[in-house]
Amino acid sequence: MNKICKQCGAKFEISDSDLRFYDKVSPVINGKKFLVPPPTLCPEDRFRRRIVWRNERGLYRRKCDKTGETIISWISPDKPHKVYKKSEWWGDSWDARDYGRDFDFNRPFFEQFEELLKEVPWIDLLVDNTVNSDYTNFCNNLKNCYLVYASNNNQDSMYCSYVWGANDCIDCLQLFDCQLCYECVDLTNCYGCKFLRNCNNCSDLAFCYGCQNCQNCAFCVNLVGKKYCFFNEQLSEAQYKKRLAEVDTGFYSAVRKAKKLFEEHKKKFPVRFAKILNCENCTGDEIKNCKNTDEAFDSSGAEDCKWLWLCSDPVKDCYDVSGTEQAELCYDTVCVGIPATRVLFSVYVWKGINEVLYSVLSPGSKNCFGVMGLKFGKYCILNKQYTKEGYEKMIVKIIEHMKETSEWGELFPARLSPFGYNETLAQDYFPLKKDDALKAGFNWSDYEHPALQFDKVIKAAQVSDNISDVNENITSSVVECEVSGKYFKILPQELKFYKMNKLPLPRKHPDQRHMDRLALRNPRKLWERKCDKCNSLIKTTYAPQRPEKVYCEKCYLGEVY
Repeated sequence: MNKICKQCGAKFEISDSDLRFYDKVSPVINGKKFLVPPPTLCPEDRFRRRIVWRNERGLYRRKCDKTGETIISWISPDKPHKVYKKSEWWGDSWDARDYGRDFDFNRPFFEQFEELLKEVPWIDLLVDNTVNSDYTNFCNNLKNCYLVYASNNNQDSMYCSYVWGANDCIDCLQLFDCQLCYECVDLTNCYGCKFLRNCNNCSDLAFCYGCQNCQNCAFCVNLVGKKYCFFNEQLSEAQYKKRLAEVDTGFYSAVRKAKKLFEEHKKKFPVRFAKILNCENCTGDEIKNCKNTDEAFDSSGAEDCKWLWLCSDPVKDCYDVSGTEQAELCYDTVCVGIPATRVLFSVYVWKGINEVLYSVLSPGSKNCFGVMGLKFGKYCILNKQYTKEGYEKMIVKIIEHMKETSEWGELFPARLSPFGYNETLAQDYFPLKKDDALKAGFNWSDYEHPALQFDKVIKAAQVSDNISDVNENITSSVVECEVSGKYFKILPQELKFYKMNKLPLPRKHPDQRHMDRLALRNPRKLWERKCDKCNSLIKTTYAPQRPEKVYCEKCYLGEVY
């Protein structure tokens, strides 16, 4: 089946296996199956519609609408939504059922649900078990972390996203079980590394790409099991140390020059078409331990799935899910699981969710439709309590009504999100200007943080080139980003890290550094192209027009090993 995306006008295909999936997840109520129709948006626009609900990095000071306390929240104070601090939101002093209302069959469902989203309190942040880590979000089990997002089980780390089991790491993206790493992207089990990408099981590396099981190497690409290599040349230990000493990473100018030299060196080597480990019949990138799964990214343990992003095992029989853990038979959802079964068109529902439709921020709920902020509820519609029989009778009528309003089978429209497009991951992956975003039906945030007074503002160009020349006074000043002009601070513990590891002070705001790291990763999208060595057809995140030499798995391994 060929379709035209109603958002961008692109053609996309719905396969027979896709149709079988939509049939499989279609809810059965009172013995009647309500078929989920094929999507009206292309996969890319469906992904974008989901991630406009995911504001990971925008943090704001505002008042708790219950206690009046100043809190840190992911919802800015200019929004109409209520926000409770975590302890109050989870507490027993309020009940989301108090906001329940009858379904109005004279109005579209989305219109009614939008009102509920603005009346029922939101939680301030999605965090759990964090110690001295106030400025974080989408995180669990953190200690002494600052501006860390979408990460778990980390300690003494700063300015990181998607890191798991990281200690003493700064300015990193997508790490697993790493320690003392700086400006690294896509690493697993690495120690004492800086300026690395796509490396595993390495220690004491600098300016490297695609290396595995290596120690004490610099400016190297695609090495396996090597020591004391410099620009891919094997050296003795003494020779290596002498060459490395010539690159003084304590100087900002030296680091900038080294990055340029490395990028030129990297161009000489082929790249792997995708990082797919221990998978069977799968397509995507940065996936492992998956089976019969297509177009999956940054995921593990998926089976019989399609169009995944940031999902972890087990994930089975799921389509169009983003930020999901332990889920089965879910479709078009954001941040569901631990575990979730038969959840459709929902956002932020977790803790044993089952048979939930069109709901937001409702942990532990079962057999619910259109609920918001409901904790461990059952048989509720628009937060109103029903009997099992009454619930099932109403659901049948509501779905029929939604078919008439062309709402059934569609995730919430972007305008229902409490976030502006520019606050969310959508801006990271699909950047838009304000006018274009509004024209496309997205929200936009014009909120500006209150102006703060600082004793001293230092221009980026005025920051000392050599970290040895920087004293403690820098921590009482702010630095002006050389790109955005935004101010940022250097924290005392951060300065200690730079001095200990002989690294220069950053010249860019943390947000800009994050964008720079994202730019080092490929889009979460697949193209067909041919292996540049054997000419076989591959699906890869390297677009056909890109200049890299892209090898299929067999050719890449043959080259590297």
